[in-house]
Amino acid sequence: MTRRNMKRASMAGLLLACCLGLAACIQAPIRRHEGEPVLRHGQGGAREHVDGVDIWMRGEPPRPYEVLAYTSVETPEGWIGERFLLKRVASRVREAGGDAALLGDQRSRVVALQRAGSHTALAESQRIVEITIVRYR
Repeated sequence: MTRRNMKRASMAGLLLACCLGLAACIQAPIRRHEGEPVLRHGQGGAREHVDGVDIWMRGEPPRPYEVLAYTSVETPEGWIGERFLLKRVASRVREAGGDAALLGDQRSRVVALQRAGSHTALAESQRIVEITIVRYR
């Protein structure tokens, strides 16, 4: 690899890191539930407890709860993104004054495409998860 190509590759890597860092800082707004309070009682499921917040990966809390708000959280794909996801969800729940989050629909989007050779491209993608923020009653 020539010196010029190495410089281009390092600049592309730096640009990619900056874009990913900026994307991590941007958050979707928290949209409050409007209308009559929605009281529900779930049947249980699978949850993780992160930073004092219950995150229901599947199912709903087996106790009465009220829907407070809705938002989405975006993190990198992959195993490391899972830890970031749970921390960000917990942070958003605390910000909205809730006790727990119900994870909803998930989708992915490509945020960067980098050439790694004449015929190879590497894609960097983000996972977007819709969450419902709830308060236990």
